[in-house]
Amino acid sequence: MILEKRFTEPDFSAYKLAAATGLSERYVNELLYEAGASFTMRLTELRLTKAAELLVHDSERRISDIAFDCGFNDLSYFNRCFRRRFGLTPSAARGT
Repeated sequence: MILEKRFTEPDFSAYKLAAATGLSERYVNELLYEAGASFTMRLTELRLTKAAELLVHDSERRISDIAFDCGFNDLSYFNRCFRRRFGLTPSAARGT
């Protein structure tokens, strides 16, 4: 799916997903919501899952670099989302 391929783009949006699929933004949002989550929730989950994987397997990289590479524009927002999703900070997930 396009979302899984492009989630690391910081400016990826429901509008861009709709344009890539040839559907309206509203219809894309309805389809995703009917499948169980909003566009934003799915996008954030993909980004956080990838970040968690990188934190564990790539201990040499800075946390901020991992966050930005996973599509987050704001490190504080990444930290809040990560803590809310996994119950610990990115540095704790890494074991540092």
